[in-house]
Amino acid sequence: MFTDKNYSKTLVICFFIFFFVCSVKAEELTVILKEKIDTIYQKFSPSLITLNNSVNAIAIDKDFAILPADTAGSTGSVVGIDSRLNIAVVRLKELTPIKNFSKPSGTDEVFFLFDASQKHIFIVKGKVKDKVVDIQGKKPPGSLLLSIDLKPLGIVTKSDETSEALLIASVSSEINKLIKRKQGWLGLQAQTVTQELGKVLSVNYGAVVTNIYEGGPSDKAGLKRGDVIIEADGLKIKELKDLQNLISTKFAGESVFLRVLRDGVQKDFPVVLEESPQTMIPSIPQIKGVEISDIPETVKSNLRKSVKGVFVKKMSEDSPALGILREGDIIVEINKKSITTQKEFNEAISQAGQNDLLILVYRQDSFQYVIIPLQRLR
Repeated sequence: MFTDKNYSKTLVICFFIFFFVCSVKAEELTVILKEKIDTIYQKFSPSLITLNNSVNAIAIDKDFAILPADTAGSTGSVVGIDSRLNIAVVRLKELTPIKNFSKPSGTDEVFFLFDASQKHIFIVKGKVKDKVVDIQGKKPPGSLLLSIDLKPLGIVTKSDETSEALLIASVSSEINKLIKRKQGWLGLQAQTVTQELGKVLSVNYGAVVTNIYEGGPSDKAGLKRGDVIIEADGLKIKELKDLQNLISTKFAGESVFLRVLRDGVQKDFPVVLEESPQTMIPSIPQIKGVEISDIPETVKSNLRKSVKGVFVKKMSEDSPALGILREGDIIVEINKKSITTQKEFNEAISQAGQNDLLILVYRQDSFQYVIIPLQRLR
């Protein structure tokens, strides 16, 4: 157990109060301080978590803990970040939360500070300013701030010559909003730029937009189908997974800055993410209005190449694939799976799940990709 050697003047005054007002001897004061420090360990240790061996977090709910936002990057399970307050909420399991946080009674006080990662307890001087307490000296981020009578107050969010502890009771509504915050939704669908698509798009990396949801965040920002996303928040997007990974760390209400290639010209779009509508995920049992058959022998005999697949025999006017597939097309692949029979075609459609249909067709003596967006199949 440790305390700061540099006791503040306020702490010295506190000693004098013990000595002269309460008639407490030095030995008794030592006992009192030891009892308080032992109580801190026993009462608050179960609620303080050390992540990745060095990052302090404080349990505020059985499933959630808070920590400084700038230390949350390597912890995973982040459910919300408030950059203004510099706090992040992470989802964990079976926590022992601190339920009742208090506010300081004055403006210039002495506090305890509990650094769980190093198991150190400090006595510090602080000055209360609105929702924070300024503390002299560089203190461990994520440490728990306690009043001298051991009431939990806040968490150190800034570590500098003058550190800063956020008073949790003063920002409880903001923290609750973070806990309830929803995953961000970009409002578009895309696929990785393959070697084949790259030849058409004149770019060999990125994620090409295959569908824009009408009225969604990307639609509002001005993105269009066919745009190739090459950067997001300054990160190079080599493939669709890069974009998905970035968006997975963001929440509704946050912005992402996309750089796209449109007709060979770079354009930048700030997109404000929204909550994903629950109705955007339909099942895809079939392509309505598309009649499939084996490749007729008369067609096979006229092919210049040996092609295996299924034949688009007929399409109705209400088919979602109208204008994308054509009668006479030979479907060779669906989402990179070879199709040689009608059974394989039906299985590929049913397994497509929440994905667009990327279809390789043989048309007019050449192979080409076409895309049927998920939105059309709803």
